[in-house]
Amino acid sequence: MSNTFKNVVLVKSFLFLLIVLWGGYNTTSLGIKSGDNLITDLGNLLFMVFSVFYLLNAFFLLKFKSLGSRTYLPLILLFIVLGFISEVLNPMQINRDYFYLIIFYVVSPLFFITQGMVLSMLISKSFREKFQ
Repeated sequence: MSNTFKNVVLVKSFLFLLIVLWGGYNTTSLGIKSGDNLITDLGNLLFMVFSVFYLLNAFFLLKFKSLGSRTYLPLILLFIVLGFISEVLNPMQINRDYFYLIIFYVVSPLFFITQGMVLSMLISKSFREKFQ
C-alpha cells in the first residue's frame, strides 16, 4: 500500500506541475506583463511561494515525514483560498485552446481526485502509524 501511496503522490505532483505550467503558458501567450498590475503581482508571488511549499510537502510525503502529513490539509485549503482570492483580484484571461481543454476537463479533476486519495490515505490508521 505504501507503493500505491507514493505513486499517487507522484501523479498528484505531476498534475500540479502541469497546472502551474499551463498558468505560465497562458500568461506568456496572452502577453501579460508582470509590471502591469503590481497589486495582483502579489497574488502571483504568493502562488509561487505556495507552489514551492506544495512540492516540498510532496517530498515529505514520499519520505513519510510527519511534517508532510501535518501540513497537507492546510496546503489543500490554502490552494483553494489562493485560487478564489486570485480570481477576485485579477480575473483570469484564458486562451481557450487545446491545452486549456486538457487542463480544465482532464488534469484539474484528476488533480483534485488524487488530492482526495492522498488525504484519505493519510487519515487511515495504517498510514498515520507510518508518519510517526
